[in-house]
Amino acid sequence: MTKETVSIRPSVGYLSILQAINYRAWYAMAEFVDNSLQSYLQNKQKLRKFHGPNFKLKIAIYVTPSKIQIVDNAAGITKQDFSRAFRAAARPENRKGLSEFGMGMKTAAVWFSQDWVVKTKPFREKELKIVKWDIKNIVKDDIEELDVKKSELPINQHYTDITLTNLNRTPRGQTIKKIKDHLASMYRCFIEKNEVEIRYNNEKLKYEKPNVLQAPYFRDVDEQKKNPKKITWEKKFEFKYGQKRRTATGCVNIRETASTKDAGFALFRRNRLIMGVGENEGYRPLEIFKAPNSFIYQRVFGEIHLDDEEVTHTKDNFQWTPDEEGEFLKKLKDELEKEPKAILSQADRFRKDRRSRDLRIQSEEGLNASIKKIQGGIAVLEDYKPPKQPEISQKLPEAKTKERKRKTIRFEGNDWIVEQILNYDKDETEWLKVSEIGKRKKEIQIQISMTMGFTAQYFGDQPDEIEGMLLLASYIALGEVVARNRGDSKAHNVRSYLNEILRSQPPALDY
Repeated sequence: MTKETVSIRPSVGYLSILQAINYRAWYAMAEFVDNSLQSYLQNKQKLRKFHGPNFKLKIAIYVTPSKIQIVDNAAGITKQDFSRAFRAAARPENRKGLSEFGMGMKTAAVWFSQDWVVKTKPFREKELKIVKWDIKNIVKDDIEELDVKKSELPINQHYTDITLTNLNRTPRGQTIKKIKDHLASMYRCFIEKNEVEIRYNNEKLKYEKPNVLQAPYFRDVDEQKKNPKKITWEKKFEFKYGQKRRTATGCVNIRETASTKDAGFALFRRNRLIMGVGENEGYRPLEIFKAPNSFIYQRVFGEIHLDDEEVTHTKDNFQWTPDEEGEFLKKLKDELEKEPKAILSQADRFRKDRRSRDLRIQSEEGLNASIKKIQGGIAVLEDYKPPKQPEISQKLPEAKTKERKRKTIRFEGNDWIVEQILNYDKDETEWLKVSEIGKRKKEIQIQISMTMGFTAQYFGDQPDEIEGMLLLASYIALGEVVARNRGDSKAHNVRSYLNEILRSQPPALDY
């Protein structure tokens, strides 16, 4: 076995601080996958010529409490790339692939471990090369060159094996799940084309795409068209944006089942996912998705490819300016609202049958959450007594900020003028207020607080959601008026109890 050395200059000082950088295990693990993929992509034609057109890149990740090992059957680190691969921030000549900063393998390996070994056998080269890193000694002795052990292997054998020991951090628990989920999502384009197989402790990783909504256009439903045609709610697009006229391509869909955790866009560069992987990590800018309780936020998802954008060295974000991102979002929103498929409007306005399986599951989740809060709500009434003879206002005090609508309705042969008032006073303590004047012919005011926690947390920001809340409050108020009109002297009690519960048990808001 012969020996040579490889330079790790220009400086090893950075190695001592890499262990403390703000990194996440799944992005660190992805650096090794990127290198394997880049080796495969650069040599795909040669590998398929030798092995046949069905040759597939295979990457195996093995993790134990004491060791992390990544093994691939790619083309290895070639003689041309070998000296660069071990030097800090030495960027490859070809920066149009997945390896472009010259930092990934070194950063990830040092972040995970104190000691690591790289074994690589390049395709169509004679020698297996082995390089060992001992970070403690490298930093202590300011070592700038490492020994390379070499031995001969068959010329057509090829692989790279990176083994990390003396670990700084070991993936466990939810981190393991996130690594598997993130890698499957990050490399879904290659996995779906059957170009790569990634295994984690022998488990084959696979990305499951959400089911796409198939439903009539909401306009056809609103217009009560007979047997409206079902549409697959998927839209492909391509457009230019920014001063550099960069290209965005992709496909956006509406989920069959709404999800507060898993909707949103996945942003790719060179078929590798950069942003929008994992629960609650989808790219959901406010300009398009609105608030977290909106239907758009929960239903719209898709894949967008931005191959011309620059990325951070950790490959978890883009380097675009706010102006560039703003123009991108404006053009994207315009594309998604183009007819004949206005994706955002459909996601916002379409409603499923509450009897469907998916919505029954979601309703059951709401039921489970609701029943837990019943005890706290009713407990506040133990020491509360409503007024025995309440004075029913003939006119409510003017709210500081309000919107109102009036309408004349018929009840038992008489005209009642009903006025709904939206109260935006931030210091309001009563969710529902009612006033009335007159006996047979009445003027009734119904005032609803729009700023109390109960309203803000549970009733959303869409017109039909607000409509439902106002109708519910108004029906409670009118039920009280009718009961009192028919001689029930305690008709006010239900509203009084309700206001006390909502005043004393406000939900915790998420902002």
